[in-house]
Amino acid sequence: MTILSKSTFGRLLVVALAAASCCAMMASCKSKYQRLLPLQGAYNVRDMGGYKAADGRQVAWGKVFRSGDLNKLTAADLSYLSGVGIKTYIDFRDSAEMAAAPDLKASTVVNEYALPISAGSIMSLTDITAANSPQLLVEGNIHFVRSCQAQYTEFFRILMDGGNAPLLFHCSAGKDRAGYAAVLFLSSLGVDRQTAISDYLLSAQYLKGKYEKEIQAHPELEPLLTVRREYIEAALNTIDREYGSMESYLTRYLHVDLGKMRELYTE
Repeated sequence: MTILSKSTFGRLLVVALAAASCCAMMASCKSKYQRLLPLQGAYNVRDMGGYKAADGRQVAWGKVFRSGDLNKLTAADLSYLSGVGIKTYIDFRDSAEMAAAPDLKASTVVNEYALPISAGSIMSLTDITAANSPQLLVEGNIHFVRSCQAQYTEFFRILMDGGNAPLLFHCSAGKDRAGYAAVLFLSSLGVDRQTAISDYLLSAQYLKGKYEKEIQAHPELEPLLTVRREYIEAALNTIDREYGSMESYLTRYLHVDLGKMRELYTE
């Protein structure tokens, strides 16, 4: 058994305490950010940070957020978002959706951008079955790629103005129009495709409860009220097939400066 001198023991104790302090600080830093924001009046509100990006970097926490509709935020929710410092809202809903459920704004919001993409009225659709409803969202995601380039070009123009961050983009559920936007955003930062898809698929988990009554009344609508891998893969496969690659699509068709995006949103 080795007996340590008082001086050696003292040095080891100092090292151990310093290590413990460092671990505590690291744990504190790690817990400062979280994927799903703890809001009571909105679903699917999350920080886009933390994913491994290009050049050994990661997507910066606390700069870009995605969500569903924001018309039922509580006073505590608004206080939380103000604490985050959200400066900009980007809304992909169409004018009818915006009028029916106007955003409630954090006190720090100074910029609002409407980039309307019509979702159609799911509840008014007829002849929907559990078998054919997934095809509607497959086709919807292909539509985003081919026909909504103006909106997503503007989305990136807003992002590339660093003065707009921290910013939050959303649609009604935060899963389709905003989900596609999130995949484009992560891809522009060099996040690999499977990670971007995994982020997209989190909406299935975070939207549980939002459409519970509708699904109970109309089970055939369930595929329309969630996300599936096949939906976003339809968009990604269309990009590869018709536009060459994601990088080509972003730079040539959406006019994205990848270097600027990575400068602003990775760390």
